[in-house]
Amino acid sequence: MDDDMAVRDALEVVLRALGYAVDLVSSGAAALARVEQERYDVVLTDLLMPGMSGWVVLEEVRRRHPRLPVIVITGTGLGLTDARLRQPGVALVHKPVEQRVLEEALARVFADLA
Repeated sequence: MDDDMAVRDALEVVLRALGYAVDLVSSGAAALARVEQERYDVVLTDLLMPGMSGWVVLEEVRRRHPRLPVIVITGTGLGLTDARLRQPGVALVHKPVEQRVLEEALARVFADLA
């Protein structure tokens, strides 16, 4: 989930290249609604967005689905020492997202919760 369509589209290309099916949303509220309606292997969320921040999405996903991995994506250095990013099953990836880095983050969050 990212409020920037170009970032969403780029993430979709990378994730599909890695073999994942992808659902795209542009807001935290839409992401949380989808997580309640569908089964997902992982949630990717931008950290800073208008409305509901990625922090709130992370907290809500972990509260509702503690075994669902979350990858937080950021283009800033804000909050990078936050304890929420050190939870098992949570990883941080910086923009612009590189395929190799995203692949490593996915492997790490899945291994954390295996």
